[in-house]
Amino acid sequence: MASVERYSSSDSSRRNASSRSGRLVIIGGGSAAFAAAIAAAPEAASITILNKGLPMGGCCVNVGCVPSKFLIQAAHVASPHNNAPPFHGIRNVTDRVTDFTALTAQNRALVDGLRQEKYANVIANLDNVKYIEGLGKLTRNAEQLVVEVRSSHEDQIPSKTLPADRVILASGVRTSLPSQLAADLAKIEYLTNETAYFEPKRPESLIVLGGGYIALEAAQMFARLGSKVTVLQRSEYVLSSLEHDISSDLAEHFKAEEIDVEVGVDITSVVSDENGVIVKGNSGTNERTFKASKFFLATGRRANTEHISDLPIKLVSTLHGGFVVSNTLQTSIPEVYAAGDCVANSPQYVYTAAAEGQLAALNALGTLCGREPREMDYSAVPWVVFTSPAVAGVGLDLSEARANGIDADASSLPLRLLPRAIIQQDTRGFVTLIRDKSDDRIVGARVLAEEGGELVMEASLAVRYKVKAKELAAMFHPYLTWNEAWKLAALGFDKDVKTLSCCAT
Repeated sequence: MASVERYSSSDSSRRNASSRSGRLVIIGGGSAAFAAAIAAAPEAASITILNKGLPMGGCCVNVGCVPSKFLIQAAHVASPHNNAPPFHGIRNVTDRVTDFTALTAQNRALVDGLRQEKYANVIANLDNVKYIEGLGKLTRNAEQLVVEVRSSHEDQIPSKTLPADRVILASGVRTSLPSQLAADLAKIEYLTNETAYFEPKRPESLIVLGGGYIALEAAQMFARLGSKVTVLQRSEYVLSSLEHDISSDLAEHFKAEEIDVEVGVDITSVVSDENGVIVKGNSGTNERTFKASKFFLATGRRANTEHISDLPIKLVSTLHGGFVVSNTLQTSIPEVYAAGDCVANSPQYVYTAAAEGQLAALNALGTLCGREPREMDYSAVPWVVFTSPAVAGVGLDLSEARANGIDADASSLPLRLLPRAIIQQDTRGFVTLIRDKSDDRIVGARVLAEEGGELVMEASLAVRYKVKAKELAAMFHPYLTWNEAWKLAALGFDKDVKTLSCCAT
């Protein structure tokens, strides 16, 4: 990631208010917006956050990372498929969900508490930051950039007008609806990530449309909580942006948990009846019908770019949409920057959104005082899919490396060869390192493992700091830890790991 100077709220309070300059308006209320406000606080004369839609905090804390991972952990505890180690003499005892309403109420309380602690309380300590519930639209009054505030898109007259020296767009995303199903979806009730995690009653059965990370996390979560789940995916395999070995292995693990994964299905209609939903689609030349009590839509996300500007800000024409920005996060309007999921080609993770918000604020205000802008660096962004086993990665996979002109090879370690996995009796999955053969430098890594999310940071550091495979193999790795997998994978470039003793060198 970019090296971005970080400020605390105490820095802002110590800075004399008279030394601040520039009026900054931020449209959006998620992690990018708040990171921008915090970074700008020591420099800007005034900062206004305009937010309407999701509550303060945006997607992650309200309807994304926080509530989904809470339920995923609850599902792991409650599931008969949580791979409790088959030690002799110990019976696998699990506790099924007895009060689903209580569980989702606890989830809501967790979300409310974190929103207050990590968002509302944080900006309350910044004397030059104001938060307004409202929609912002960019325009100009003579030569002055202004943001008009409205309570809805239909309001003809703004409730107020905010002069701005710089503006940051952090308007986030929404669920992308398949165009061929738009008419059907208008007639039925369906779940998205904005509603599914707070359902008061567990669905008896659930159809999940989509094969990306939101779809798969939700599918396994609800299945482990007791729903009968069917995943419908149009492409030939789930997680279709990844190499096929990961997606095929994960699909097999899902099937072992009695989750029905149907790929190559092109959905043609969705209707509802007294029992729930009926989904029809084509699989090759065969028409197929699927039924369930609930329907979860997870078919991607689209950037919120409509109604935001009267000025001609450049957008991309992809399904995701989004604002086109430079490497410094500047849009086609020089005074306007963008950050977070609404940016075209952003990785769309909460931590990259925060880094973008921070950098956008520093670069935007820097142009007022002649400071050189910095660029975002996405070369070592780790990511995790919180399934079981988890999928994680950083940098390039083998095909991507070769497509980028790198003379690359890969070393994969099946977890059946990792001592920690053996003693834990969970040898599902593998880790893979990708290197540039010309200089032995690690350029990427992929993980399929129960502890995949906890494994990926060592590989991320290796990619970020151009560590060589031989250097990684030579480092001390504590025996009987998951991270020893990286040492063994690095050794695997030149040795057959099966021939090595424990604590191999």
